[in-house]
Amino acid sequence: MTNTKKITIALLLCAMLAPTFASCGGGETVDTAGDGTNTTADAVETETEAEETRAMHRVPESDFGGAGFHTLYPDWQGYKFYFFADEATGDAMNDAIYDRKIRVEEYTNTKITEENGGGIDNMEGKVKKTVQAGEDVYQQVLLHCISGVSNLASGGFLYDYAALPNVDLSAEWWNQSATEQLRLGKKTLYAVSDYMIPCPYVIVFNKDIVRDNEMENPYELVYAGEWTIDKYIAMAEAAVSDVDGDGKFTEADIFGMTSNESSKYIALMPAADQFITEKGDDGRIRLAMNTEKTFSLVEKVYAMSSKDGVVYRPKNMELITTDSMMMNGNVLFLMTAVSDIIGLRESEVDIGLLPYPKYDAAQEAYRNMDWGGLAGVPVSIQEPEMVGAVIELLAYESGGTVIPAYYDVLLAGKLARDEDSTKMLDILFDTITYEIGGNYFGFSAGFNDLFYTLGNYVVMNGNSDFASLYAKNEKSAQQTIDKFYTALDENDG
Repeated sequence: MTNTKKITIALLLCAMLAPTFASCGGGETVDTAGDGTNTTADAVETETEAEETRAMHRVPESDFGGAGFHTLYPDWQGYKFYFFADEATGDAMNDAIYDRKIRVEEYTNTKITEENGGGIDNMEGKVKKTVQAGEDVYQQVLLHCISGVSNLASGGFLYDYAALPNVDLSAEWWNQSATEQLRLGKKTLYAVSDYMIPCPYVIVFNKDIVRDNEMENPYELVYAGEWTIDKYIAMAEAAVSDVDGDGKFTEADIFGMTSNESSKYIALMPAADQFITEKGDDGRIRLAMNTEKTFSLVEKVYAMSSKDGVVYRPKNMELITTDSMMMNGNVLFLMTAVSDIIGLRESEVDIGLLPYPKYDAAQEAYRNMDWGGLAGVPVSIQEPEMVGAVIELLAYESGGTVIPAYYDVLLAGKLARDEDSTKMLDILFDTITYEIGGNYFGFSAGFNDLFYTLGNYVVMNGNSDFASLYAKNEKSAQQTIDKFYTALDENDG
């Protein structure tokens, strides 16, 4: 998210929520009074920023004769709830999405429609079928990163974003970092704009437990650049309490952390600036995981998860169970996705939001993994000028209205009392990162086990021998990469 959008959103939310904000003090405990007062002078922001003028798109007003722009998307909640709207309902998010569509349709004389293609595994086959038949059925396809992404890219089924008329990938409503990370050779087959509502992973924390245990203020740690994996683990361990004194840790006790999916533990690695893969000097993806930092992270997480009561492990990582632990006040930290915090807004527990921790204080910036949706354009489109215009305008309009509405949705209810959580969302959105190997290779041979090192191998199964895990999967992971590039080169990637 650019500074322009961040400032715009901050001003909007301050105007809407100012009467209910409670600021966090600079001391060692969290202010949970909720009365709108500041406990320390240094918590008050004295500097006022003026709203910057938002850049204008360069798409000329056009008449495409009512041409259809049809989007294929999977039956996945990240798309179903935050991308499409057929009519105005009075709901802020819905109406922002609907207004976006209407404005783009009127400016271009097009008709924007969508199709739920079923499960995420269905997308690849549907796109391939239409492209191979030379049919201009879908002008945009939304994919989950674990399914079909690499095969569609390497198989020559996608149009180069950089070659689309009217698309300006350098504009502020396009994520340049993601574009660079996802680029393959000379082509940009996947790109991320403000239209792709971000859903980075986030840590929800219980401010009551922080206060009751006289812990350091995590917000202040974030601001100081000292929110690290060691601080995170130390606080989780300090929170553990056998409340009923029965010598067993059950849902009645206090745990240090939990997660609704083992994938949420994955995000601790890119947060520590350690990735499974990276791009070499030749621009090609290569394995990058076999490092001292990975071994260190494995050791830290293993030692933490081996202690009684630190990690709450529900059966099958059920969302409702882990959310209930936070809602009921029985866990300090919940690792989840930004979209999932909506279910926590009305909790009676005083909760806040945090980015994932850095490896150490020397790390330059926080990094928050977004492991969700990617957009592509089938190569069989017949009206690239129209497609490019609609895509560019959808991105532009999203940054101005949909993203601010999304903030409002996320921060409604209990979270609206906490100005620091607004700032934490700014940090989250400004530091989104993508795990290239995870996006392109997902559950492919070799990558699945490596990708889930911290979640499945360490936390869920209680293993710490990363050297053996890597040795077992390195060859097959490398073969996956080699096979991908062979196909990409054959199809002029």
